[in-house]
Amino acid sequence: MTKKEFELTDHLKLIGTDNLPEIKEGDALTSLFFDALKEKKLKLEDGDAIVFTSKIVSKSEGRVVDLSGVKPGSDAERIAKELDKDARIVQLILSETKEIVRAERNVIIVETKEGFVCANAGVDESNVEEDKAVLLPEDAQRSASRLKKEIEERSEKEISVLISDSFGRAFRDGVTGICIGVSGIPALLDRRGEEDRFGKIARITKEAVADEICAAANLVMGEFKEGIPIVIVRGLKLKRSEGDIKEVLFNREDDFFR
Repeated sequence: MTKKEFELTDHLKLIGTDNLPEIKEGDALTSLFFDALKEKKLKLEDGDAIVFTSKIVSKSEGRVVDLSGVKPGSDAERIAKELDKDARIVQLILSETKEIVRAERNVIIVETKEGFVCANAGVDESNVEEDKAVLLPEDAQRSASRLKKEIEERSEKEISVLISDSFGRAFRDGVTGICIGVSGIPALLDRRGEEDRFGKIARITKEAVADEICAAANLVMGEFKEGIPIVIVRGLKLKRSEGDIKEVLFNREDDFFR
């Protein structure tokens, strides 16, 4: 994206949808989303960015695992003993992992098969039934593209879809919403070549706009009991493009932290 091809926004409106049922495998998220909009008497507008939590995408795609059926291997048993973790959870983490980056203090930092560096490969036991765990979507980029296509066909509006998850960050405590799949807008804005207010030319700045949108949405979604799994972010003025989450992922040779 070249200089001055976009204008971000001068205001944002965040609209949460809190009237969806508990999601289960096979549920059509698009239909449930439109049912929720109808109940709240809301309509989509051109330019809306619709942020889905990864958890409801995973649930609808059958990514919930019954821990009673998980058989830990020897590596999982060893790591679980070292970290005082449930060996079944460790086995799920290993199954979703390309590489273990670090393992200590009851946390396993990994690179997932999709290229995300995160704690426990995103395996999560919150907001799911007892003795079950939720995995990240198998291909969140593909899921975002599918949801965008379905929503645009039904609404006849030009929108974007982002899938968010809560990740920690290097050198910072706490989690924040980040993007793991995006369709309809860029994941990364290249601001190099722009002038600042003093006429200096930016040389290195790239803006992780998809992550910023998901972080804003996460303020509405919350982390536990809030029950707001979809947020409409309205007011963005981003040039439409076929964004891909791989835009924000470091190549191994460019990764300063490993």
